[in-house]
This record gives sequence, structure tokens and C-alpha cells, in this order.
Amino acid sequence: MKPKGMLRFASGLLFLFALGHVVGYVTRHDNKDVRVQKVLKVMMENKFDMYGQLRSYEENYSGMSLNLIFSLVAFAVMLWILSIFTERNRVLVRALLVPISFCLIGFSITGFLFFFPIPAYTSFIAAVLTIVSLFSMVNKNSELK
Repeated sequence: MKPKGMLRFASGLLFLFALGHVVGYVTRHDNKDVRVQKVLKVMMENKFDMYGQLRSYEENYSGMSLNLIFSLVAFAVMLWILSIFTERNRVLVRALLVPISFCLIGFSITGFLFFFPIPAYTSFIAAVLTIVSLFSMVNKNSELK
């Protein structure tokens, strides 16, 4: 597979990850388990000072969850845009893929450590695709074509 295809596949995976995260975010309070409901209640009712603002853990987790959704969509869009330039500007594409790949590896590690397999594998596969794409562009004529 060419770098363009790999980046577009990785982009699609990140869009799916974001979609799954949106579904999880919207339905997070629908769990009927009594223990889960007790934890959610405590997380919502108890507020603490966070640098001058009273916030609950529920608000913190909501904010972090939304930030992840925005980040995943942004990375997906960036990968799609970068896929357009894999032949015309390999130097720029490679330079931008390094921090994106690093972040996706981080998402994968935290997914395996703290969450569950689907987001972990999704991030892992997207990271592998971006890294393979990055290295496949390190060859002859890597400057502007």
C-alpha cells in the first residue's frame, strides 16, 4: 500500500475512534449497574477547587473526553490532508507525521493500560500505518516532485 492509502486508512480509523468515543460519551450515564450509578453520583455531586473554579470529577472527565474527541477528529483531518501531499511534499509530510505518530503511540499505550482493546488497537494500527508511511517516504527523490 502506498503512503497515501496508509494515511487515509489511518484517518478513517481515527474517525471511527472519534465516533465510538462520541457514542460512549453520550451514553455514559445509561449504565444500569447500581455500583456504576453510585460512582457517577459521587463524581457529579462532589466539587473541589481547581485553580479557582469549583469542578467535579464528572466535569473533568467530560472535558477530557470532549478534548479527546476534538483531537481525534483533528488528527484524522490532518492525516487526510497530509495524504494529498505524499508525492508532492514528502519532507513536510514526514516532518508532520513524527509528532502525530508519537501521539498515536501514546493513545495506544494508554488505551491498553487504562481502557479497553478497541481504542487501543485502533490507535496502534493508526500509529503503525503512519510510521510505515513515514519510513516508506524516506527514499529517492524525497524532496518536492
